[in-house]
Amino acid sequence: MRNLQRINQKFAARSPVSQNFADHFRQVYTARVKGAALILAGLLLLLAGCSGGRPPAPGQPLAPTAASPTAPPPAAASVETAAPTAPAVQPAEPAQPGAAPAPLEPVGEQLAFLNEGDVWLYDGPGTQPYPLTLAGDILSFAWAPDGSRVATFNGTSLCFTQRDGSVRTACLPLGLDEAQAKIERQILLSPDQRWVVLWNPVNPWDEGAIGWLVLSLDGSEAMYRIEDPVDWGATLAPNNEPGGIAGQPVFLPDGRLLGSLTHRYLNSPEGPHYQLYEFDLANRSFIPFPAQTSTGFSEGLHLALTPDGRQLANYGAFLASCEAYYTAADLYDLQSGERQIFRLEQEAAAGLSFAPDGQQAVLSRVAGCNPAEQTAWNATCGLASGPEVYPLQTWNLAADRRSDLPPGLAPAWSPDGQWIAFQSCLAQSASGGWAPDGQSKTSIFVVSPDNQNLTLIATGRQPQWRP
Repeated sequence: MRNLQRINQKFAARSPVSQNFADHFRQVYTARVKGAALILAGLLLLLAGCSGGRPPAPGQPLAPTAASPTAPPPAAASVETAAPTAPAVQPAEPAQPGAAPAPLEPVGEQLAFLNEGDVWLYDGPGTQPYPLTLAGDILSFAWAPDGSRVATFNGTSLCFTQRDGSVRTACLPLGLDEAQAKIERQILLSPDQRWVVLWNPVNPWDEGAIGWLVLSLDGSEAMYRIEDPVDWGATLAPNNEPGGIAGQPVFLPDGRLLGSLTHRYLNSPEGPHYQLYEFDLANRSFIPFPAQTSTGFSEGLHLALTPDGRQLANYGAFLASCEAYYTAADLYDLQSGERQIFRLEQEAAAGLSFAPDGQQAVLSRVAGCNPAEQTAWNATCGLASGPEVYPLQTWNLAADRRSDLPPGLAPAWSPDGQWIAFQSCLAQSASGGWAPDGQSKTSIFVVSPDNQNLTLIATGRQPQWRP
């Protein structure tokens, strides 16, 4: 079961960015900076000629210049380890002093993805992807809910980059040791951007592993390191003994922070069963989330919200053996309390993304396990270790009807509903068709929901559409 949980998180090995494009980017950047300097020098000479070339008299003030205030770097965040008592088309122009330049508007929906430790942007059909950052060490990223900036994590700090490529605030040091800094934590921002959660999808069950790292962005400098949810008020076992594990978090539209939690006590032969809890940010404690579990509940690791924030999906794979495994999923209406329950036999769900109307979703799936003598194509190309990656599927939830797309992981449905982005290793045949290829590099693709148009964007992983 542990392998199933890792499949959706251990994405492709890094693939090299084109050196030619990188050289081109540096040449363009240098040329623009030199050009701007020559223009500025010419303007100064012209002004000097108009004024007779006289410098200001002693004591005479220089003409004021506009400059936007710069936020001072924040102090190192205070750390709590347990709650009290237990717990385009072209690269963006570099930022100039004064008001920040308006970001280039994308041709269509804007897609971000990781490539060789940097965030890249793709502005839509007919454009070329380009780098937003030049860090080279980014492990994960996430768009801010308003789409104005991206948050990035490099193992030691959390940084924010504006959509025009500028950086307006200092990075936040996280104080993680060497082992914890290697974990590819995922980032979740609250709707008001006052809180951020870096959660561990890789090994939260390991001794001493930090499952959630909760940081305040409102100036209070609070930081909560959640290793065992039991230390923070969760009641997951009969005698409330240690052994809790933090799963996936999600922020509701009203700012409440929910999460899937489990415990060694809740581990069955088919895998761990999760419960839903709310983390009270004011009181720093977990409380059970009233989700009417008596009507049926999937008890899976994964959580996803519909775009309107009304329905919460919970799903997870349960593996009894290679011949007997399934995905339990449910869709819970947060307003009416109604729930749809699904069971997918001989399929292990690895990812889910809703269409803008919330009536459909795209689902990524993998096999329960592989024969010992067989190596899956996705393991060969570095997409994901372990069992074979199945074709993506669009899923009509009301009719419970699904249609195949190309195989891949990390699906993301665009806000306009026109495209589905995903990562995979596909090669195009002479006839124009696409098929899995263990020798190809892990790359970003977009496909129309009707599977009629498939486009290779670039090598990379973790595709995310701008909200």
